[in-house]
This record gives sequence, C-alpha cells and structure tokens, in this order.
Amino acid sequence: MQPATAPPHFQVFHCRDSDEQAAVLRAWNQSYCQLSAGAFAGSVTEIDTGAVHIVVERLNRAVLQRGALPPDCVAVGVPLQLEGHSLLCGQRSHLNGLHVFSGADGFEFRSPEQHVVVDIEFYPARFANPALREALARIAQAMGPRATVLDLPGERMDALRQMLRAMLETVGHAPDVLDSPPVCEAFEKSLVYGLLDLLEAEPLRASAPPPGTNRNWRLVQTARSHIEQASRDGPLSVAELGAMLGVSRRCLQYAFQDALGVNPASYLRTERLNRVRRVLGEADSVTEAATRFGFWHFGHFANDYRALFGELPSDTFRLRRGLATPARLPRPHSAAWLG
Repeated sequence: MQPATAPPHFQVFHCRDSDEQAAVLRAWNQSYCQLSAGAFAGSVTEIDTGAVHIVVERLNRAVLQRGALPPDCVAVGVPLQLEGHSLLCGQRSHLNGLHVFSGADGFEFRSPEQHVVVDIEFYPARFANPALREALARIAQAMGPRATVLDLPGERMDALRQMLRAMLETVGHAPDVLDSPPVCEAFEKSLVYGLLDLLEAEPLRASAPPPGTNRNWRLVQTARSHIEQASRDGPLSVAELGAMLGVSRRCLQYAFQDALGVNPASYLRTERLNRVRRVLGEADSVTEAATRFGFWHFGHFANDYRALFGELPSDTFRLRRGLATPARLPRPHSAAWLG
C-alpha cells in the first residue's frame, strides 16, 4: 500500500472496513476490531514532511485498536471529536486529553463512535535542526515512557486544536506549499514548539480512570489473550473463559462492560465475526470462512453479521474478491475531513 517513490505531501483514503483503515496506518502496526453495529465509514488523511507524519483519522463506529509504533517515533493524538465511552490503556480518553501513543509495550485503545483525531508522528533523527531534536527529547521526557492520556486545560487544548485546524486546512487546500523547504521547516517548527509549550506550561497529570477501571482493563486484556489463543481450537464460552481466569460470570460481565462497553458474550461473538470478515477475501467460500470460526447455523450467522457490519457476508465476499486497497481519492475541496 505504500507508494514506491517518496509519498506525496497530501493523501486521502476512504475506507468502508476497519481492517482497511488499520492497514493504511503503516507505521502503527495496528489491528482493529469493530465493536458497535452498523456499516463502517472511515477516512484517513495524511500529510507528510519527512520528519513529521500527520494522520487525520475519522471513524463512525466504536473500534478496539491495538498497535505499536517504531521506537524512533514520538506520537500523540489530539481529538477533534470524541463522543462516548473511550479508554486508552485503561485510562479515560476525553476531548481535553493529549493521547500519547508512542512508548514501550504498544497501546490498546477503545475508541468511541463519531471519532475524529489528529495523530502526529515525529521522527527526531530526521530533523536537520538540532534545536528541534532537543525539543523533541524534552517532549518525550515530559510525556513519559508509555502510552497514556494526559489531562490538560480545556483552553490550551482548544488553542492547539485551533492551530492544527489552521495549518491542516492551509496544506489541504495547497499541499504543494510543502515543496518549499523553508515552509516545510516552518510547518515542523510550529508543531514541535506548539506541543512543547503545551506540555511545559504547567505540571502534567495522567487521566484518572474511575475506581476499578484499570483492574477491569487488565482483566479484559488477559481474557482477550485467552480468546485469541483458543481461536485455533474453536470458540470459547463465557463459562470457559471465567474458569480460565478464575473469576465469576458476574465479575467478567462487569469488567467487559466497564472496559469495552459490551458484555462478554457479545464480545466473543463480535470478535469471531470480525475474524470471519478478515478472511473472507482469501476463503474459498462464505461457508468455509464461517465454519472456520465455529459458525454452524448459517441463518443466525448471516443475521448477526449483517447486524454488526451493515451488509451480508456474501456481499463482503464478492467485494473482497475485487478489492485490493482502499480507494484513494483526490484531495477534497473543503476541510470537511477535519470534522
């Protein structure tokens, strides 16, 4: 999916599938699992200067994301729109939280429906200006060694959003402006020092989750590991999962509801449906894909699949046969992609 030559400064991808969208985010090594029901419609807008890579990501469905950025990358997310239940590594995700995605051990993000975020990747070694490299070292130190959500004053986050919107709208309307090295450097400096000013203005604190949420998040993480390992041997039941974890059904129910916003039975079914969708392009038939993950009643399977993804599995199967990459569209004539 990556262009053979140096990428253009501005690209737009429209995606009708969460896996397509995850694949577009090349540096993030992401996997997506759609949690909420309905047809997926997302987009990724990329701006690249070489040392800085910006992704404006839009999603209309709740998604469980897992990813890990390269060790030489400093990455943050600035929400433009964030509505509903959302957690990053067990911490409350909110509009005035700076989302730190880089660091050790990767990240897991339960993103909400109607979500628009500006993700900024900085690659310090690619900056020719030593002052910018030093500023990025201070940014990385302030953010800490792992993915987190940093609570910041609303007015400061609003000022950062306003700056980002102005910069991205300008480049969106005239991406060739970044062909000029002085403009490109000014663009990068504005981002680096804008973020540094935000982080050093006052003491930082991580977003405090409600009591018990961290514990529930960790329990669900462990449960998901068991689910993934067991997928090779057939689907798990809630009772089996509880026995593996040594917890009651009620405890499991509460943990999944608190962490992911769904009950464990629903998650088990949803996770399997996502797996079926993922392999429909390579399977010989819909039947083969469904039975691979333990769906034996095809009427119930088709109904559950359509309820989650907004289309029949046979529709996905036909589309995947002719689908190689997400449609790459011309740049828009407005800044609607900014939310």
